[in-house]
Amino acid sequence: MAVPQSHSLLLLICFFSFFHGRTFSLVIPVTKDSVTNQYLASVYHGSPIKPIRLAVDLGGPSLWMACGSSTSSRTIQSRSIQCVAATGGGSRSGSGGGACEVVAGNSFGALVGKALLVEDTVAVRALERSTAAVIVAVHSCAPRFLLQGLAKSAKGILGLGRNQISLPAQIATELGFHRRFSVCLSSTNGVVFPDSGSQDSVYGSEISNSLTYTPILTKIIDGSQSAEYFINVKAIKVDGNRLDLNKSQLDLDGEDGGGTRLSTVVPYTALESSIFKSLTAAFREAARAMNMKEVAPVASFEACFASENMEMTAAGPKVPMIELILQSEMVRWKIDGRNSMVKVNDETFCLAIVDGGLKPKNAVVLGGYQMEDIVLDFDMGSSMLGFSSSLLQRKRSCSEFSPENLLKSTE
Repeated sequence: MAVPQSHSLLLLICFFSFFHGRTFSLVIPVTKDSVTNQYLASVYHGSPIKPIRLAVDLGGPSLWMACGSSTSSRTIQSRSIQCVAATGGGSRSGSGGGACEVVAGNSFGALVGKALLVEDTVAVRALERSTAAVIVAVHSCAPRFLLQGLAKSAKGILGLGRNQISLPAQIATELGFHRRFSVCLSSTNGVVFPDSGSQDSVYGSEISNSLTYTPILTKIIDGSQSAEYFINVKAIKVDGNRLDLNKSQLDLDGEDGGGTRLSTVVPYTALESSIFKSLTAAFREAARAMNMKEVAPVASFEACFASENMEMTAAGPKVPMIELILQSEMVRWKIDGRNSMVKVNDETFCLAIVDGGLKPKNAVVLGGYQMEDIVLDFDMGSSMLGFSSSLLQRKRSCSEFSPENLLKSTE
């Protein structure tokens, strides 16, 4: 039977599997590139379908791949609904119509370029052997120079940002799911669940019931909603003591460069200079009280400490706790040793936070390292972000949710 080619075409092979009575859904495996610290997602693309790796940009507006990745792509016209959704009606095609031109960006290499909006087969695997959901997805065919700055094996960017054409949004539309996805990053193998559905079915009730929720804030840039994810950090504490900060810097609608943004492009959390100085000073003072021995700085890290007298716990070295205070004192994002300290050599741990400069785009950018081994649930229907404490505290990790590990557990 012939199958019509259409932007709404859904070839659904299978999207649910069962393990011990729990329903698992679609999964995008993610690995961390040790050279660039980028998180690389694996999906399937084209006809005949083949695997492709894409750098994960949490706040990226769309999915794009370098032109030539597939010979089955079909160009989308400028007057189409898809073009309007991708450009807000701002395509630069000729007055007579023609191909839909968009702008593709590479935040890792700070590059932008003109691209063509196309549609092609994209498949995402399910947590059952040899099954996948296949959709005809809208994405951009971008010039190959935009690959500069990406990991060697990456052929484009998987943007997970807040709009209608991110891959999770397209999957939700095609399969009739709630607009919701979850991310669980790791220093090795992590996952993106593009249709997280019931959190119990994905992570188990122990973890899902522990999630704390905070509103996802909306930032308007040039009259349009930003695709980035912002949260309302009202204060920062180190070892239980609140930092003396200019509160307007933390306000998304305050001074230029304010607000707190989540990013997988930035490997380590970056703070505006005055916030960075305040935090590192407080951390050093608390570290001295714990008899931690400060040593010479290493690479881009300013505060480094000898590992010889550090107590090691399930959640990393025991060091002063950093807390982001959100909408109330009761809602806190705690950053313990696993996510606050990075081991730079056998003798040294450094505070994994860097100076973001005097006038950064945002005062606080929560980087990928600080999000590792933490479940992040992006509920776009309600504009809420759920986050767990470090899974290491439960002697768990994000790597155990990779398809290979979950499948092993069913054998």
